[in-house]
Amino acid sequence: MHKNGIFNEIVIDVIPDFDDVKLGRDSDILDISYYEVNKRVIQRKTRRGNIVRIQRDEGNALRSGQCIYHQGDLFIQVNILPCLCVLFDSQNLSVVGEFCFDVGNRHLPVYLKADGRFAVSYDGRLYQALKEKYTGSIALENTILEPDEQITYIRRPILE
Repeated sequence: MHKNGIFNEIVIDVIPDFDDVKLGRDSDILDISYYEVNKRVIQRKTRRGNIVRIQRDEGNALRSGQCIYHQGDLFIQVNILPCLCVLFDSQNLSVVGEFCFDVGNRHLPVYLKADGRFAVSYDGRLYQALKEKYTGSIALENTILEPDEQITYIRRPILE
């Protein structure tokens, strides 16, 4: 913040590795939604009113708790906001496969939570369809969708 109470824009074009920085001090928080973690350009105010502009060519997905800026006493950390999610719980791999297929047909990302449940961001029509098809295995909850929980397809090279 400028001396006159006017906020300067903080431009972040490269996010360095701040793993060595001990956070928990007087840090500021940049709230983002789960679908913004891979965006190359984000501009908004932090909780304390600092204007932040992330403008990067490429890079890894932003993570909750990640320090994206440090100068002097100012630390800015990312916070991924919770969102309403459809959660699916099943130990039957065949049923899990069907669930992932049903969700995949809607081109929605599926997340595997630490407790073994699968999560998808809420969609009204999808929720009704899944609730009818997977009776007793579907729940609605507010949860954080972290990028490292997203299930992705990794194509392996064909060996000749």
